[in-house]
Amino acid sequence: MSRYQFKIVDAVDEKKWNDDLKQSNYSTYFQSTNYLKTSSEDYFPVFICVFDNEDVVGQLGLRIIKTAVRYSSTSLRRLTRFITTVSSRGIWLDGPVIHTHDKKTRLEILQVILDAIKVIQDRYNLVHVEGYTPGFDLLIDDDYKKVLSSNNFVIQDDYVTFMLNFSKSIDDIWSNLPKRLKQDINRAKRRNIILKELDSYDELNQYVKLSEEWAKTKGIVNLTPAEEIENLWLGFQNGIEKFFLAYQDNSLISGLRVVFFNNIVQPAEVISSYSKPTSLGGSLLTWASIEWAKSINARLYDFTGGKKPNQENNFEGNSLLYYKSKWGGDKLSQSNLLLVRKKFSYKLYLVLFGLIRRYHNFKMMKNKNKSNYTTKDSSIEIDHA
Repeated sequence: MSRYQFKIVDAVDEKKWNDDLKQSNYSTYFQSTNYLKTSSEDYFPVFICVFDNEDVVGQLGLRIIKTAVRYSSTSLRRLTRFITTVSSRGIWLDGPVIHTHDKKTRLEILQVILDAIKVIQDRYNLVHVEGYTPGFDLLIDDDYKKVLSSNNFVIQDDYVTFMLNFSKSIDDIWSNLPKRLKQDINRAKRRNIILKELDSYDELNQYVKLSEEWAKTKGIVNLTPAEEIENLWLGFQNGIEKFFLAYQDNSLISGLRVVFFNNIVQPAEVISSYSKPTSLGGSLLTWASIEWAKSINARLYDFTGGKKPNQENNFEGNSLLYYKSKWGGDKLSQSNLLLVRKKFSYKLYLVLFGLIRRYHNFKMMKNKNKSNYTTKDSSIEIDHA
C-alpha cells in the first residue's frame, strides 16, 4: 500500500492551495484557484490533493465541463445541446504539480494522482479526461510517461510552448526580436495606436464588450455575467491579472489580458476588433506586457503554445503558433494526455466538435473578408481547458 493518500474535493482553502502550489517552480496560474474557481454554470472545479501524512506532496486541479459553447445559430444551439449529452469531460492545464525532485517519489505520487483521476471519471460519469503537462516541468522523462501509458493514458508529445527567461535584460530581449516584429511595434506607434494599462472599472467594461463582440465573429454568444466581471476586477486589484488596451481613433481595437502567478506571466486572452482595416495593436500590446513583466521582476513569460507543425521549427503554417514563436522564448516540449472512458461517445464528440470548429473558421473568415483585415494575433479559447 502506498504511503501517499489522495483527497478529492470541490472546494479548498484558496490561500493554502495556492501557497502549496508555489513549492514547485513550474506551477502556474492555471492550477491556481484564481483560474479554477468560477461562477459559471457551464463547469465547476475539482481538486486532487496528495498527502504524505499531513504534508501536501502533489496537486491537480481540474474543471468538469457540463455544457458546450453557446452559439447564436439556432441549429448550432440544438447541436451543442446534443453534444453536451456525449461530452461530459474533465480538463486541466499545466499539471500535475508534484513537490519533489526525487525521481522515485515523483513516480509514486504521479500514480496516486492517476488513481484519483479514475475515481473522478467514475464519480462524475465522464466521457473522457484530458490535460496538458506543465511546460516548465523539466523532470518529465520516459519513465514518467511509462506510468501514464500503463494507466491507459494516450500521450501526444507533439506540443510545444515558448518560455522567455527574464535573466536577460530588456534591451537584449528587444535586440533579439525579428526585424519585422520590431518594425510592426514601431509602426503601431507611428499610426497613433495608443497603448494604455487598464486602471478603471469602465475600461474593464470596454474590454469585456470587445471580447463579446469578438466572440460574435465566430457565432458565439459570450455574455459575461456580472459576477465574472467582478472576479476579473478583483484579480486586477490583487495583482493576479493585468490588462493592456490598444486604442485607435478613440476606439478600443485590441486587448490583452495576462495573468501572474508564482513569478510566471502568461497571456490568458487576446482579442481584436475587425472594425479597422489595419491594426498592429496586438504586437504593441505583447511587447508592453513583456516590458511590464520585466519591471515587476517576473521570472518567466510563458507565451503558451500549441501543436507542433509536421516540419520541425516551421511554425508558419500555424499563424498563432508562429506569432508566439517570434518573441525569443525557449521552445519547450509539452504533452497532451487523454484518458477515454466511453469510447463511442468520445468518437461521436470528436465528429460533432469538428463540425463546430469548421463553423468557427467559416464565421471568422467571413468577418475578416468583410473588413478586408487579417489578424495573426487573435486567440481566445471560449471552451478551453
